[in-house]
Amino acid sequence: MKKVLATFVLTAFLAVSGCILAAGYYLGNYLVGFGLVRGTAENPMAPPRAYALLMPPGTWSYTRPDAPSEEWTLESDDGLRLVATHFTPAHPTGNWVIVAHGYGCTQENSYYIAANYLAMGYDVLTPDLRSSGKSQGTFVTMGLKESEDIVHWARRIADAQPKARIVLHGVSMGAATVMMASAASDLPSAVVATVEDCGYTSAYDLLAYQMEESFRLPSFPGMNLLDWRCEKRAGFSLHAAAPAEAVRRAKVPILFIHGTKDTLVPPVMAEELYAACTTEKKLLLVQDAIHSAASQQDHELYYRTVQEFLKGKVYGT
Repeated sequence: MKKVLATFVLTAFLAVSGCILAAGYYLGNYLVGFGLVRGTAENPMAPPRAYALLMPPGTWSYTRPDAPSEEWTLESDDGLRLVATHFTPAHPTGNWVIVAHGYGCTQENSYYIAANYLAMGYDVLTPDLRSSGKSQGTFVTMGLKESEDIVHWARRIADAQPKARIVLHGVSMGAATVMMASAASDLPSAVVATVEDCGYTSAYDLLAYQMEESFRLPSFPGMNLLDWRCEKRAGFSLHAAAPAEAVRRAKVPILFIHGTKDTLVPPVMAEELYAACTTEKKLLLVQDAIHSAASQQDHELYYRTVQEFLKGKVYGT
């Protein structure tokens, strides 16, 4: 009798465990597909479906900078064709900036920042990050592999213009991207500074925060399932997309900018990033600015702070 009961209990345990594992597998796959996979059956170029929750279609309009431009292409380490636009200012100074856009966006979202740098005499490169716009790729990696691509773009500039001084400027996921690029072992010496606007401490922390704050769901076990399937399907861990770790090893000065009313990436993350940074640094909190809107909220303060931070690092300052 005891043997029969033990067999029954073991069988029930294995059955329940199997159901939980299967449910976790499908839930994790759904979350990866919803948040990190680019494209739909109707539009293979579309951003991940989760982007529509952050930025409904038709919300933004973009004005392309009024400057001569040319398309650049690059092959990533894993064989993706990446695309960017090089804008040339009316009066070049030898200074360059690479502007990295946010999650689910394209280089068009960088145009408003590009226009301001062009007015300051910078050559501007606006890449479509991997799995965005014209660049190839299936998975958004929350800045991890994107940062490797940014380093290659910087190398492309440095090889073509040996005397160039390059600034990295990123917004949201683009900010995470340029922070991680700042710590890369192969970062060209031509890169002299980084400007990060509303970046997060880590992709895992950000998504866990949003799961709890926005969706009122426990981050456990959802985040564990997402990260498990992310590693299996997309080939990276959300824990590895960690700007807070990168800024401890940064090779260039970093300007941290964040809006005080950012509900997507909480301002406390900017303070944590600033505290973790071990290189020259400055923190600007823009009052009443929501996510990725600090430059629109106080345009004069934003770009004055950028210019002051870059003094002595780029030509003409």
